[in-house]
Amino acid sequence: MKLTRVLLVSLLMLPIPVWSQEPAAPDGKFVPPGLAPGDQLSVHMYDFPELASGLQVHVGADGSVHLPYAGTIPVAGMSPDQFQHAISESLQAKGIVKDPNVTVDVVTAINLSVNVIGQVATPRVIPIFAPTPLSYVIAQVGGLTGLADHHLSILHHSDQPPTAVELDPDAPSVSAMNTPVQPGDIVVVANRGVYFVGGEVLRPGIYPLGGALSVGQASPVSGEGVVKDITLMEALTQAGGVTSIAKRSKLYLLRTVDGKREEILLDQVKLSKGEIADPILHPNDIIYLQPSYLRQQTNNIFGTALSGLYAATTLREANF
Repeated sequence: MKLTRVLLVSLLMLPIPVWSQEPAAPDGKFVPPGLAPGDQLSVHMYDFPELASGLQVHVGADGSVHLPYAGTIPVAGMSPDQFQHAISESLQAKGIVKDPNVTVDVVTAINLSVNVIGQVATPRVIPIFAPTPLSYVIAQVGGLTGLADHHLSILHHSDQPPTAVELDPDAPSVSAMNTPVQPGDIVVVANRGVYFVGGEVLRPGIYPLGGALSVGQASPVSGEGVVKDITLMEALTQAGGVTSIAKRSKLYLLRTVDGKREEILLDQVKLSKGEIADPILHPNDIIYLQPSYLRQQTNNIFGTALSGLYAATTLREANF
């Protein structure tokens, strides 16, 4: 939301003391954007019993707030402290209260908060009134999940280009943790991606590249102990291993490259023996093991033989 500056002219024309903004900061110094239309505030005016418990107010479309006794006060661009001081000055100028006791609490403020979305424990809006370290912001939302990518993006309120941050929870750097997040920013924590396992495995499903359990058996995931990369053999282990009738010599890895599907044929036996390289999985890879017809028929014959043997034993015992 763009800052409202037209109100500065009307502020200079008021008969009561002026609540203008502080002079613009030198180039390169961050200036908090302040209150804006739509923000919700709780104003406590302790000199008036009916207002001591707090009055819920919204900043109007014109950037002002109307209060009992104090009147209409332009607040666009002000900090909560400046608004609080403006209320006190208005009450003094009108001769209502000599030494006002006023506090202002921010309930919601688009320019005085940071929105954290994506793969964090509790995505939400966090109130901040000044540049704040990224580590504090991430801690307020419960940390990263096991599905979180290490590449974070900070979208700024101003026209400043987004800031890219490489934040590895296993080996965090001081510079990354201290990356400043400004009021009005949006912190985006992307998903690391998933892979798919199907066919003759014990637990087919969709798995995160972070190494958590698959769909159907997933549990809450924290950011601790996740693997940075996962190989094909590790993925098969996550899926419980292959079944007894899997055609292990024909393991298919389907991968999308530049919009085209590529089919990579591998030998799971050679993979398990380390005779060929174990490939690292990419997001949206598909692993598929087809059944072996010969093993399937062998299992059927063996199963039928066991059933016949059990039936014969049961009849023999019944005759006795």
